[in-house]
Amino acid sequence: MIESTLFESHFDLIPFAIYAVDVATHEIIFSNKQFRELFGDHRGTSCHRALYDLDRPCAFCRIPDLVTRDGQPNGRTLVFEHFNDAADCWFQLQERAMAWPDGRVVKYSIAVDISELKKTQNQLAEAHAQLALKNKDLARLAVTDPLTGLCNRLRLDKVLADEAARLERHGRIFSVIIADIDHFKRINDEHGHAAGDAALRDLARVLARSVRATDTVGRFGGEEFLVISPETDLAGAGRLAEVLRCRVAEVTHAAGGRLTMSFGAAQARSGEDPSKVVGRADAALYLAKAEGRDRVRLADVPAD
Repeated sequence: MIESTLFESHFDLIPFAIYAVDVATHEIIFSNKQFRELFGDHRGTSCHRALYDLDRPCAFCRIPDLVTRDGQPNGRTLVFEHFNDAADCWFQLQERAMAWPDGRVVKYSIAVDISELKKTQNQLAEAHAQLALKNKDLARLAVTDPLTGLCNRLRLDKVLADEAARLERHGRIFSVIIADIDHFKRINDEHGHAAGDAALRDLARVLARSVRATDTVGRFGGEEFLVISPETDLAGAGRLAEVLRCRVAEVTHAAGGRLTMSFGAAQARSGEDPSKVVGRADAALYLAKAEGRDRVRLADVPAD
């Protein structure tokens, strides 16, 4: 009896909750001071009843993993984390089977409260998630025109470079369409820059709704917009530009006037720098402007 008392008293010196369970009956046969202060004195009660108010052993009970088929300690030590609903705490548990002084085989558990650690981990996980979202937003903003919400020049240049590379490697054709708002300076002069900004936003929405899902449309600069159309020849680009022109012509800007745009289109040539195909489309655009605006003109047919 004295030896058992001395044996058990050693556990009271450990600053963590400890309890021992008879592996055959699941009865709590010992709990140290820290355990009793946290859960109460449940010696003589089954652990599943005392700790979880269950009529049968817990589904996550680790006793089978700690003893041999004949119920003897197998020498394994298990360390795992578990949330205890009764204490509303996270614990890190270290469990092992051993021979108790009275001859019984018990599973002892050392439970370290890690609730604050889990709280910190959760806060860190949340912070990482928020940071990831902010980084995603920043990445989106870095390639988005703030006024229209379309792709900005940086994004357009990247798409142009990618399409030019696909043309060189795989022969995948593409065309570009450049569009300019007709008499845009007049809108700003007569109605103010707020009206001009509203016109840009209105036309951006029309263009974005009217292109294909595979097309990229963005603000190229000022009142100019660029459409990059993969797998599209010059004739196809011309047809798309005409669709855009007609839909734009249906728009009335905030000050009450009609809006029109002029369009130039060009098909990329193999070996051509992306800026060159845009330059040829731009030349076609200026031709459309010179001929009276509100029309589509095509660059010269690409060489074979």
